[in-house]
Amino acid sequence: MFRIKGTGMYLPKNLVSNEYFYGKFGDDPLKKVFERIGHGARYYADKDESSATLAINAGREALKNSGMSPEDIDLLIISTDTPSQLSPATAAQVQHELGLKNAGAFDMNCACAGFVTALDMASKYLDGADYRNAMVIGTYAMSKHLDPDDGGASILFGDGAGAFVLGYAPEQKGKTASALKADGSYWDFMGIYGGGTARPVDEKVLAEKSHKVKVHKKFPATLNSDEWPPLIKKTLGKLDLKPQDAQAYVFTQIRKPTIVEVMEGFSLPMERTHTIMEKWGYTGSACVPMAFHDMISAGKVKRGDRVVLCASGGGYAMACMTFIY
Repeated sequence: MFRIKGTGMYLPKNLVSNEYFYGKFGDDPLKKVFERIGHGARYYADKDESSATLAINAGREALKNSGMSPEDIDLLIISTDTPSQLSPATAAQVQHELGLKNAGAFDMNCACAGFVTALDMASKYLDGADYRNAMVIGTYAMSKHLDPDDGGASILFGDGAGAFVLGYAPEQKGKTASALKADGSYWDFMGIYGGGTARPVDEKVLAEKSHKVKVHKKFPATLNSDEWPPLIKKTLGKLDLKPQDAQAYVFTQIRKPTIVEVMEGFSLPMERTHTIMEKWGYTGSACVPMAFHDMISAGKVKRGDRVVLCASGGGYAMACMTFIY
């Protein structure tokens, strides 16, 4: 039971255009790839920026837009699979820098399904007593893990952060639903496999560049388009609702044709959803809150609208949530 009190986002300043990659890798067939998936540009974090600093900026804007003070926040959850460091949690720095002195704080990693999973988690904490307000931030600095010579992976990712401030709202009882799903058989398809306890950084890891993001196996082309619709129906079905009952949809921003296919499958107009990959590329665990914030800014969602967030990421993990904005 919650109400979104404010949203915010942050983009780093380093623009990396499609033309940059055409110059590096050639425009054939790369130009067709970008036209097919919808990516137009992306931004990279600067040398002095990290997942924490991106999150701090997004959180600061969300806090300002909520009209609340840092002391009002009782819980901070950071969703990221590109933490500032392995330990301690990125949330520790963010909590300190934002002055959230009354907030418990922790990270969670569910790859690019992480923000919606974290939002679901935060909503279950809110009780109007110990937890009245929460901040959830998705932050992504994958550029730090890119192999610049890998034309398959380096072209996809951008950096950024998006944040929600939530408030306990008992009047929303019975109006929110969620569903999670996972298939761990995909755990070794894509990720950063060097630098953890399985493969600590050593000369071999550095030589193999396994501390960089790698796509070892291709995901099935229709994985998201097959998996998103039933998860959405399951989530809405918990409230006896159908896809047509929602006014706003936000999906993981990896591939625009998938979003088009799902919306067409529901016989819904594209005006009910929003895409940002044409401006900011794929920002992973940050893309859903960034897209929703941008959707609000564009006037495409208003108070009282039913919203569906549907996210998926490496692992393979999925999360769907519906609520009243």
